[in-house]
Amino acid sequence: MANISLSYLLKQARRRRVFRGVGLYIVAAWAVLQAAGLLFESWGISSAALRHVWIGAILGVPVALVLAWRYDIAGGRIIRVGSSDVDADLSIRRADYVILAAVAAVAVAILYTTASDVSDAPVTGPAAPTSAELVANSVAVLPFVNISGDPENEYFSDGLSETLLHMLAQVPELKVSARTSSFAFKGQDQDIRTIASSLGVAHVLEGSVQRAGGRVRITAQLIRADDGFHVWSEHYDRTLEDIFGIQDEIAQLVSASLTMSLLGPGAEQQIDGVGTTNVAAYDLYLKAISYQAKSSFDAFRAAEALLKEALAIDPDFADAKIQLAVNYSGQMQTGLQKPDSALPEMAALLDQVLDSRPEDVRAKAWHLVTRVVRANLEGEVVDWDAAIEQMRAYTSEAPSQTEPKIFLAQAVADKNPKEALRLMREVLAIDPLNAINHLEVGRIYYGGFEDWENAKKSLERSLQLEPEQPVALDFLAMVGRNTGDAVSAVRLSIEAYEIDAQDPELPMSNGILLYGLGLREAGDEFRDQVLATAPTSTAARGLEIYRAIRFDSRERQNEIARQMIVDEVGMRADDWHYFALFNNAAADGSVEDALSFVESSYPGFLDFEQPVPFGLTRARLWSLGALSRIETPEQIQQRIIQLDYIFNELMSDGGGPLWRLQILALNGDTEAAVQIALEEIFSRPAIAQASLDFDLYLDQPFLADVAADSRIQDALKQYQGEKSQAAQDVALYLDGLDSY
Repeated sequence: MANISLSYLLKQARRRRVFRGVGLYIVAAWAVLQAAGLLFESWGISSAALRHVWIGAILGVPVALVLAWRYDIAGGRIIRVGSSDVDADLSIRRADYVILAAVAAVAVAILYTTASDVSDAPVTGPAAPTSAELVANSVAVLPFVNISGDPENEYFSDGLSETLLHMLAQVPELKVSARTSSFAFKGQDQDIRTIASSLGVAHVLEGSVQRAGGRVRITAQLIRADDGFHVWSEHYDRTLEDIFGIQDEIAQLVSASLTMSLLGPGAEQQIDGVGTTNVAAYDLYLKAISYQAKSSFDAFRAAEALLKEALAIDPDFADAKIQLAVNYSGQMQTGLQKPDSALPEMAALLDQVLDSRPEDVRAKAWHLVTRVVRANLEGEVVDWDAAIEQMRAYTSEAPSQTEPKIFLAQAVADKNPKEALRLMREVLAIDPLNAINHLEVGRIYYGGFEDWENAKKSLERSLQLEPEQPVALDFLAMVGRNTGDAVSAVRLSIEAYEIDAQDPELPMSNGILLYGLGLREAGDEFRDQVLATAPTSTAARGLEIYRAIRFDSRERQNEIARQMIVDEVGMRADDWHYFALFNNAAADGSVEDALSFVESSYPGFLDFEQPVPFGLTRARLWSLGALSRIETPEQIQQRIIQLDYIFNELMSDGGGPLWRLQILALNGDTEAAVQIALEEIFSRPAIAQASLDFDLYLDQPFLADVAADSRIQDALKQYQGEKSQAAQDVALYLDGLDSY
């Protein structure tokens, strides 16, 4: 009987065209909600108001159902539907299907929009939270104002603020805005409520410092942002020798004021200071931080000297040791130090800190990164999953510390870029005005998603916060290459070099692009800049071998390549020397000689079952083409299997399209290799990172069948045409410059 009743109801609903009426209501409601969302945003109406519109739309569904049951539209009039009305004809039923299709489309659009908002939304910084969304136990430490009348004391007042921030960040229950974002408001006369809203905090700690001779007067106050209420305030007039006790006292009072309101009486926690009681050492430490924030070659060297001087005064100064390890990391990333000298120093310093402060999360996170990077470079097989889980534990242990979250985002970006973006959202919630954080987001969009548009937005936001950033400009130049804008790529690289003329890798990137476009004389202009400032650098050596591959004889290429191998030129020069050596050997039949030379320089190179330093794993990949000239397909297949670890662990997506094409060709699957070339390489602009040198890549003998395919030949003609046009555009741009 129930089935009969249901059947009857459905029949009546169809006859009365209820589905059409409700469907029309859903489509109309969805349109209204979309319009409301756009208008509310442009008018500055709170997103909470949109929730009421949603509630009204949902409550309207049963009303629409009743009205659709009782009434219909016919002949332009609203009529009441009775039980004896005639069934709808076929045309009306077709209209019903159209309406149902529209409803389905709306549902898909809602689901897609929701999914996109959650996982793929651009990360340009958190929206300013409403008062209801603010965490009650959140605080920003603004830079204390230097009222000493001596600009030389500025670093002292800034350092006090940073030290308080460092101490408060150790309390897991507190959400503490990071230094860079808090310090963005230094010297600005802005309302506390505005500052707190920008930083997403409910409280602001501010104060002033007056230092004269051997005495210091500090005033500090904790303000509730929404109403300006002074939760707590105090002033201190002490001798300078007592400065560390003052810092401890202020930090303990602020953390107690916040944690007691959240967790109740007895929630106070003991937090560590900066790890020294020597005023002179502390002064040097603050000066070093001030220098190091500039991230230039000279700044890194100056900061290193100051930190070493501080440690000479106080060998137990833990935070100075961490900062010196961070300094070495910066030097390694910019090429000032080689990894084999920087990493052992970093590890030794961090070991000392953890011996005295085993629970220091910042030291533990840096120690883990140092250990993993060192093991990777030395050829050890790294348990990446275990390392990632350990870093994830550190992010939970110290939620206000941004460095563990950034390290974790960098570790997962290749295989799980969505998680990396989520982590960077958390970082930006703590430190939204830090240019480096937006740079990291740009890197994730660039490498994890190949989303050039959002990468560009994040990098431009980073430069808006800190214009003097050569790294961000260099990344924007690479975005230009991947979008086919050669002029933009060259222009941005020139701008980056103008900011940091001591970095030889900036003109090197322009030189390689110009040589790749066939513009030898223009490329030599940038080569001369590298040779003038850093003639023995890895940048100079890398540019030298690439130039030889493009324009010189095989004999000259082999001469340069062999010398680079003897000199153990590092990865920062890329691995064109191995490409040249093995490609030339495969072409002229000297494979055994080339392999013997590399084996003599690096014993065990040909034993693929044994791990080698990371740079040599890429050399092994280049050697496969040469080995295929003297070994059987079965032997090559075995070598490929032995290199699985580098594809699975060290490179995303199986090593990228070039390496996958190589493996398929070596396995005899020419058609699959051709498809990768057509779909993943030739589909990109000719000057893109993965495409610029594809003509060189296809010249390898083992890829002869791929290169001979008619589809590849047709694609190559278009590819060469694009490069020719890019060369003309760049040459015209450079001709218009006075110098470069």
